[in-house]
Amino acid sequence: MNEEYEWLSLDPDESVVWTGQPRVWRIVGTAAGAAILSLVALAGAVFVTTQVTLDPAEFPVAPGLVVWGIAAVVVVSQVATVAWAYLKVEHTDYVLSDRRIYLKTGVLSETVTSVGVDRVQNTTLRKDATGNLFDYGTVAVSTAGSGGADLAVSDLDDPETFRDRLQEQVRETSEREGRDDDAAPTGALDDATVEALLEEARGLRAVAERMEDGA
Repeated sequence: MNEEYEWLSLDPDESVVWTGQPRVWRIVGTAAGAAILSLVALAGAVFVTTQVTLDPAEFPVAPGLVVWGIAAVVVVSQVATVAWAYLKVEHTDYVLSDRRIYLKTGVLSETVTSVGVDRVQNTTLRKDATGNLFDYGTVAVSTAGSGGADLAVSDLDDPETFRDRLQEQVRETSEREGRDDDAAPTGALDDATVEALLEEARGLRAVAERMEDGA
């Protein structure tokens, strides 16, 4: 699955369990604002060129051309704003593996942030009124030793699925670490140490036997 994400570098035995992206609808506010500004600019250009008398002597070029040029700059800038917002969404990826949470952002350059599943202390699902209505939201992840959210997986469709997968991985990691602790307790002696202790005990026993014989 990680072949789809060239930026993702996993350990040999690490596997991806979930992938996602922010919802494209997050740019609706930006698009609506851009549309309004563009319409205002075009309407203003129409009004000025049809209803206002402009003295050609005050302009180095045709007045109408200047007005429409300004309107065109406004429209192009708003289109670029919407396009940039869309690219930011398309270049944001969320990946959950059995070991870490990865967040990749950036259009011209990439930034990858990761948090170990074994460090996750708390997950918080946040939904506003429209999020409850259309089933989208943000999952904030807090880790050990942090005063707040270390990573936010934001604007997800069906955020409960990600939260449930993450909590499942946290439980499995905790159980696996518990089994490892039981199997190899701290302070266990290796074979070489045990053999050395046995050899020393044999030597002490031999010395004690010689002392008994001499007595």
